[in-house]
Amino acid sequence: MNFEKLVSRIYQTNEFLQQSAVKAVNMHLTLRNWLFGFYIVEFEQNGNDRAKYGTKLLETLTKNISIKGLTQPELSRCRQFYNAYPQIFGAMSQRFTALFPAGFFEEFPVLGTTTQELQNIENQKDKNSLLPTDKS
Repeated sequence: MNFEKLVSRIYQTNEFLQQSAVKAVNMHLTLRNWLFGFYIVEFEQNGNDRAKYGTKLLETLTKNISIKGLTQPELSRCRQFYNAYPQIFGAMSQRFTALFPAGFFEEFPVLGTTTQELQNIENQKDKNSLLPTDKS
């Protein structure tokens, strides 16, 4: 290998791995935001403390979480993101759960949520479209 090939190989390796890292970070942040939205929506729909928090849920969460950059408007966007794209988890369910330690989702099970319900509806539509129609 000559010097120019060495420089080229280092440059190509850097570019490839840097892009791979950017994609991984984007994927993880997307999943994080989706999960935050999921947790908030699940709490709002089934939470026992719902009446206690009322409309101040996101404000109270922000104060108690204290994660840099995670503001009340950001949590609101996470909730909106989850509501707009509930199917994201279904697209990544097996790879996604492998990212977390065993038992991570025991208290807030993500499987069996809206995503699977939507998939069941779509599967039923597909089955019905395959049935012969009576054209008599």
